[in-house]
Amino acid sequence: MSNLSEPQVQLVELYRQHACLSIEAFWLRCFELGGMSTPWELDAFLHEASQPTHHEHNLMALALNEYFVEIGVSQTVPYIDP
Repeated sequence: MSNLSEPQVQLVELYRQHACLSIEAFWLRCFELGGMSTPWELDAFLHEASQPTHHEHNLMALALNEYFVEIGVSQTVPYIDP
């Protein structure tokens, strides 16, 4: 499995900041969708200290996309094909 590029991971972090979600709130949304990362692991992904898998990236994208739908924002975080 190939690693994600920095821009892909940075994009998730930019969208999270745009959504004004704290790391804890974002982690909870990911956890509710079945994510198994700890809040610290998620923070490491977002700050490029660790690389998420494609599945983890897509889970983060899904959590943000669902949040954007809830708040009525027409924004979509792109998913990664494995």
